[in-house]
Amino acid sequence: MAMTKKRKIFFTIVGLVVILFIFLIAKRAFTNQEKVQEASIIPVEATKAKRQTVVDALYLTGDIKGQNEARVFPKVPGRLMDKIKDVGDSVAKNETLALVDRDEPALKYAPGEITSPLTGVITQYFVDIGEYVSPATPVCEVAEISNVKIIVYVPENDLPRVKLGQSVRFTTDAYPQRTFWGKVSKISQSLNTSSRSSEVEIMAGNSDLKLKPGMFARVDMIINTHPATIVVPRKAIKEFGVENYVYVVKDNKAYRQKVTTGVTLEDLVQITSGISDNDVVITMGWNNITADGEAVEITNK
Repeated sequence: MAMTKKRKIFFTIVGLVVILFIFLIAKRAFTNQEKVQEASIIPVEATKAKRQTVVDALYLTGDIKGQNEARVFPKVPGRLMDKIKDVGDSVAKNETLALVDRDEPALKYAPGEITSPLTGVITQYFVDIGEYVSPATPVCEVAEISNVKIIVYVPENDLPRVKLGQSVRFTTDAYPQRTFWGKVSKISQSLNTSSRSSEVEIMAGNSDLKLKPGMFARVDMIINTHPATIVVPRKAIKEFGVENYVYVVKDNKAYRQKVTTGVTLEDLVQITSGISDNDVVITMGWNNITADGEAVEITNK
């Protein structure tokens, strides 16, 4: 009887050890499974698609010129003796700008007057006082600036998008916070053979005379305006051949969605079809996704 009791105790202990062993193995397997599942969740950054106005434009640069510009020549030869009007001064048509000393030995002449051919401002002098001038020598330049023009060069492939009367907005370094407006007034019918671009003239009002000839202009030639259109960051777009995709997050899973794109801005892309506003799209980490429905965790909430 004592032996039988000892055997029962022995088998009980063995049974408990086996049960404990099985429990430990099961617990480790469950923990490993949790770790595998946790490791399979892909960290990503994401943002909501939104609606905003997108302007389709050509971004160009050009130089501001007077609406009309004229070089001024003396009527008689001699040495420039006085600048009655200097660079930046406003002048009226036929107003005297400078005087030419045409004195010769044994002869006395009244100074020759150099007059302005138009109303505007003096933009530059080509000679200094004391220099010899003749009717073939340009003394200065006068520009009419109540209106100004900007000369830009449009690449051949963009030229069909440019029309007479098209709206243009531009800024200058002198007034970086101010936006000026103008319209396309002339389109050259020939191309520069070296740059494959065409000269386009833009006319703009300048009633306050802030714009000066020689200023540098940054020009947005507006092609079309798309109000309240869907946009996403450029880095959300995945290109595959000629098609574009984004990854949309739904219920913490990523799904690839084909989209049609429109205007591309510096850091945004217009989406014309494929997603809706407020869809959450992945901006970083989508390159780690290998199949639809993979679990993701948005890290930039």
